[in-house]
Amino acid sequence: MRRIQLVVISFAMALSVNAQTLPYLDESRSIEERVEDLLSRLTVDEKIDLMRATSPANERLGFPKYYHGNEALHGVVRPGKFTVFPQAIGLASTWNPTLLNTISTTISDEARARWNELERGKKQTNQFSDLLTFWSPTVNMARDPRWGRTPETYGEDPFLTGEMGAAFVKGLQGDHPRYLKVVSTPKHFTANNEEHNRFECDAKISERWLREYYLPAFEACIRRGHAESIMSAYNAINGIPCTANPWLLNKVLRDEWGFKGYVVSDCGAVGNVWEDHHFTKRTETAAALCLKAGLDLECGDNFYIEPLHEAYKMGMVDDSDIDRAARRILTARMKLGFFDTSGNNPYDKISPSVIGSEKHRQLALEAAREAIVLLKNANRTLPLNKSKLKSIAVVGLNAATCEFGDYSGQPMTEPVSILQGIKDYVGDKVNVRYAPWESAGDSIGGNITAEAKEAARNSDVVIAVMGINRSIEREGKDRSDINLPADQKEFIKAMYKINKNVVLVIVAGSSLDLRWENENIPAIVNAWYPGQEGGTAVAEVLFGKYNPAGRLPLTYYNSVEDLPAFDDYDLSNRTYKYFKGGVLYPFGYGLSYSQFKYSNLIINEKENTIDVEFDVKNIGRYDGDEVAQVYVQLSEYEGVVPEKELRGFKRVHLKKGEKQRVSVSLRREDLRYWSESKSKFIYPAGVPKVMVGASSADIRLIK
Repeated sequence: MRRIQLVVISFAMALSVNAQTLPYLDESRSIEERVEDLLSRLTVDEKIDLMRATSPANERLGFPKYYHGNEALHGVVRPGKFTVFPQAIGLASTWNPTLLNTISTTISDEARARWNELERGKKQTNQFSDLLTFWSPTVNMARDPRWGRTPETYGEDPFLTGEMGAAFVKGLQGDHPRYLKVVSTPKHFTANNEEHNRFECDAKISERWLREYYLPAFEACIRRGHAESIMSAYNAINGIPCTANPWLLNKVLRDEWGFKGYVVSDCGAVGNVWEDHHFTKRTETAAALCLKAGLDLECGDNFYIEPLHEAYKMGMVDDSDIDRAARRILTARMKLGFFDTSGNNPYDKISPSVIGSEKHRQLALEAAREAIVLLKNANRTLPLNKSKLKSIAVVGLNAATCEFGDYSGQPMTEPVSILQGIKDYVGDKVNVRYAPWESAGDSIGGNITAEAKEAARNSDVVIAVMGINRSIEREGKDRSDINLPADQKEFIKAMYKINKNVVLVIVAGSSLDLRWENENIPAIVNAWYPGQEGGTAVAEVLFGKYNPAGRLPLTYYNSVEDLPAFDDYDLSNRTYKYFKGGVLYPFGYGLSYSQFKYSNLIINEKENTIDVEFDVKNIGRYDGDEVAQVYVQLSEYEGVVPEKELRGFKRVHLKKGEKQRVSVSLRREDLRYWSESKSKFIYPAGVPKVMVGASSADIRLIK
C-alpha cells in the first residue's frame, strides 16, 4: 500500500510541475499528440507493462497502476453494490434498443460514480475490479440452447443482437466528443459457443456462415457502436486460434471494419494457443504470433511478460509491434481522462449518490416489466383478479429466491423475489400460502410432502415458479439437454393433478422443453433472470397492472433431438431462418392481454434505405405494447436460402382502440448475402420481399 501511495503522490507532483512542459500532460493538445509524446518517453519494458490486464504503476514517470477488466452485462459486478438489471437475454426480450441504451448509460454512470468515490481508483486495489474498462456486452450468437452462456447473450439472431449490442456499447461509452465514460469490450470474437471444450475448441465454419451469422453483431458494435475495445475468443476457427488469427483481428476487424481500438484476449487465451491448441511449441512463439496477429493486451498476466520479453530479445517481434499495441492501449487511457486534472471531464463529477438510486431502481423495474414474455394464456387465465381470490399457493424452486444469472453484482436495495412481489401486490386481503421447495422432498414420481399439497388443494390458484439457475447454465457449463429438471417436471405435474388452475412462471436464461406444460398448464410466463425488481414486475403482469409485451430472442425447440450436433456450426438447420421442423415457440413470439391488427403496408425505396410503413391498431381491451417485426427475403442468394431474416423492428405503445402509423427503415447495407464464389458481399438491386408481423411465424402483411 505504501508503494501505491508514493506512486500516486509522484503522479500528482508530475502533473502539477510538468503540465506546462510535458506534451502528454497538456490537455489542450490532441489525443494523438499526447499519446505519441508519452510513447516516446517509455522504455520497451515500460511499454510491455502496459500490455497486460493488470498493468503496474510506472514509478519513473509517476503514473499509477491500471487494472483492465470488470463486468457489466446487466449492472456493474464489483466492487461493492450496484443496480442489478435483468440478465442480458431478458434485456434482449424487450426488443427495445432505446431502453437498453438508457440502461447501459445508467450502468456506466454508476461505474464512474464508484470510480470517483474511490478517488479515481486510488482506493481500489483488487484485480478485475477497476471501473473504467468493462468486458461487456456478450454478442456471440446463441445458436444452440445447450450453450451454457446463452443467458449472457441477446439471442440467436445477428441483426437483433447487433442492434441491441450497439445500443449497449454507446450507452456504456457515453457521447462526449473528447472523453470516454468507460471502455466497452464486446466479446468473444468470434464463434465462442461451447463451454465443455472452450479452451481447445476448433470450430469448422465456412466463410459464408462467418460473414452472415457469426460476425455481423460484432461488426455492428464496431461500426455503429464505436466500441473502443474487443475481446478475442478462446476457440480456434478452421485450425487457427482466434487470439492468434491475423485474418480475424487485422483483415476483418481493422482493415474492413475500420476498428481503431485495442484487442484484449480472453483470460488465459494466449496460453491456450500454446498449451491447448498446440499451435506453437514455445511460449515465446505464442506471444509473438498473438501480438503480430493484432492482439494488443493480454488478460492473464502470463505471456505478455517474460515470453514476450524473450520474443523481443530473439527478434520475433520488434519495436514497431510493441509500439503499435502500446499506442492503442494508451489512446484508450487518454480518452478516459486518465492523465487529466483540469476538471474538464464531466464524468469525474458524477456523484456516488446515483448508485442504486430510486431512479435507477425504477429503471430496473421497467426493464423487468418489458422483458417478461407471456408464452401461453388459455381461456384468459391471466390476468388474475385479486378481488375474486381468497387464497393463492406460491410454490416452486425459484419462488422465494432472486436468481440473477452469471456475471451479476449485488443490489444496493433488498431484491424482490416473486413470492415477495405477489405478497406486496395482493396485500392482506388474499391469503398467500407458500410451500418452501425443500418441503417438496423427493418429488420424483409425484411423491410430494404435505405442505405443498395442502397449499395447492386449498387455494384458488397455484403459481408455480420453476426453472433453472447457475448450477445448470453458466460460463464453463453447458447443458446436455433442454429439459426442465426431472424433479420439477414431476412436481408441476403433481400440482396440476391437485389443482388445475395453475400458472407457471419460468425463471431461466435459455429455452426449455415445455411441451407437457404447454399442452396442460393454462398459463405460462417467462420471467428470465429478472434482476433486483423482478418479483414486483412478475406480480404486476400476473395481476394485470402491466400488459406483457416481451418477445423471444431465440427459438424454443421441442427437443435437442431436433437439433444438429452441438459442435456443428453450420446454420442450414438452425434458428428461425433455416430450421425445418416444428417448434414449441418461434423466434419473436410473445402474447399480450390485448390483440393487434396490421394493415396498409407501403414500401418506399430510397438511396440508402427501404422505408416500410404500416398501421397497427390495438383492437383488444387493454392498453399495451406491440413489437412489430419486419423480415425480408432477398431476390437472390447462393446456397441454402433463409426463409426470412429480421431486418427491422419497433416496439410501440397503443391505448385500446388506438391506431398508429409505424415506420421502420431498412438499411441497404443490411440487405446482402455472402458470395463464396466471389469472396465478397453481394447487394441485390431493388426491393426484397418484405414480411411484417408479430413474430417470425406470425406474418400479417407481405409485399
